Amino acid sequence: MFKSARVQLTFFYLIAIVFVSSLTTFGIRIVAQNAFEHQNSDTRNEISSLIREQVGIPLFISPLQKIQQEHDADAQKQLLEWTVYFNILAIIIGGPISYWFAGRTLKPIEDAHKLQAKFASDASHELNTPLSVMKTENEVFLRQKSFTETEARNQIVSNLEEVQRLELLTNNLLALSDFTQHGKIKLSSIKSAEVANHAVSQFSKTYSINDRIEASIDNHKIFGNLESLSQIIVIFLDNALKYSPKNSKIHLIGKRHKNNFVFSVVDNGPGIARKDMPLIFERLYRSDMSRSSKIPGHGLGLALAKEIANANQAGLSVSNNADKGATFNLIVNLTKQI
Repeated sequence: MFKSARVQLTFFYLIAIVFVSSLTTFGIRIVAQNAFEHQNSDTRNEISSLIREQVGIPLFISPLQKIQQEHDADAQKQLLEWTVYFNILAIIIGGPISYWFAGRTLKPIEDAHKLQAKFASDASHELNTPLSVMKTENEVFLRQKSFTETEARNQIVSNLEEVQRLELLTNNLLALSDFTQHGKIKLSSIKSAEVANHAVSQFSKTYSINDRIEASIDNHKIFGNLESLSQIIVIFLDNALKYSPKNSKIHLIGKRHKNNFVFSVVDNGPGIARKDMPLIFERLYRSDMSRSSKIPGHGLGLALAKEIANANQAGLSVSNNADKGATFNLIVNLTKQI
């Protein structure tokens, strides 16, 4: 699709180049022709006046006019040939240039189209998985001639788990879409310790594992939005919890670095494969280990964190620790120390 669009766009660019080239050469030709005719007229008048003064009789200059007309015809012919050559050269040079510019013009659109197609495919897969599980479980359950109340309850619980998974996925998709389309939030000067404490409080309400988080936050004034920055830290903590060994510590560190303030979440998990590093913040991306080890999630959390960071004029980074585990960093703008 984009190849044919590139050819069409190249054609339109080339038409524009030829039009401008033809218009320019036509204008130059008209100006040169008028100047040449004006010069010939002046020359004839000067020669006529000079001979009249020397001889004293009028000069019939028709032979001279005939010679000048022949010169005019030759000059116009040469000018026309140079005009044609120039336009042909413009087409030869403009073709590759137009093709290159067409590619540059369509590249962002093509990348966005590929990303959208991949996102739609991945989202369809993620939505289809719980539905397939529910369908299979219910079909198997209904084949039983009889079942106990406990078995029926277990089946309903299983269905509810899949429904919750669908609900979480759709909520994350809506949140991600909202931040992508309307990523404008109110930014102000806030305290780094307040952001960290709010994030830990929200995370502890969900998982009740406050004893596993070790926080060390320097208190500085930073520029951002309290709720959304806290949400990024919660996403990092949730990610660390999924991949860290049971009962291991998760470290939340906040320190000033030059003109920025960096929140770091350090886990003791297996780390991140080098091939996954550039893609870790992409939508619906999950590493091979995540897919095979039944770690819950849909690959939307870190993508949502990226969009929230952009809205806060902040940055994200990730690196593997020297011994084991990974460190996720939220880099925000620093105002002044208190």
